[in-house]
Amino acid sequence: MYIAHKDLFAYMEKVIPLEYQEEFDNSGRQISFDNENIKGILVAMDISPVVINEARDNNCNCIITHHPLFFKPVKNISDYSVAGSMVIACIQQGISVYAAHTNADAVCWDLLAKSLGLNNIELVFPDKRFSGIGYGAIGNYQNAMLLSDLLESISKSLQSKSIVYYGDSGKHIKKVACLQGAGSRKISAVIAHGSIDCIITGDVGYHDAILANNNGVIVVDIGHYASEKPIIDFLYQTVYNYLTNEMQCSDIPLMISKKEYNPMKCGILNEP
Repeated sequence: MYIAHKDLFAYMEKVIPLEYQEEFDNSGRQISFDNENIKGILVAMDISPVVINEARDNNCNCIITHHPLFFKPVKNISDYSVAGSMVIACIQQGISVYAAHTNADAVCWDLLAKSLGLNNIELVFPDKRFSGIGYGAIGNYQNAMLLSDLLESISKSLQSKSIVYYGDSGKHIKKVACLQGAGSRKISAVIAHGSIDCIITGDVGYHDAILANNNGVIVVDIGHYASEKPIIDFLYQTVYNYLTNEMQCSDIPLMISKKEYNPMKCGILNEP
């Protein structure tokens, strides 16, 4: 079946409207061969040389990412830089790149909380422009658990061993806030929101963590990648629904990147 890139992108923008994105963002078409036929689709967190090569090797001429390729205006494109080389590679190989970033975050505000098994989930920061979307979730565990047990549960749920925490591992956790991505900037606002035992997020700054600890709140930094991993599954499912339910198409390959990995690692170095 012939499906043009622009047709898929129009569907993406119907499910995840571009007007939901934050002002600084650049979701949507990054590189687009609008009228070309889609041969295969690869879903990933980021555009990278590894992901581009994986798309090429699997005959995918469309890449759907969470993070945009372009955040700021581009003044030049040169193969001297990694960013320029990626743009050139995509254009040479006829690969379109489409990103659903903060607009997807707004739609998927509860995904991380659901992935971690929280109940009674509520939106923390509603979008003032649109109903039912926003950022961050607060929920409860049915029974309080030790932080050490929560860390193990998070590791299994998100398939990540790279977890940093600030606080007492023996503390019992029941009420939790989940802030996907770079949620550290929202820590003070979450503390002001009400009684929270623990904040789970990524990209945590030291002073933000100490502020939380001084207020009796544990902070668990699972890293940016792991905190947004559930959104990759959402993007995959969105494209899958378009191909199978909207278009009744089963002959266009669709895959999540197998080459991309969580760049955040946890290791112990031998002291000299």
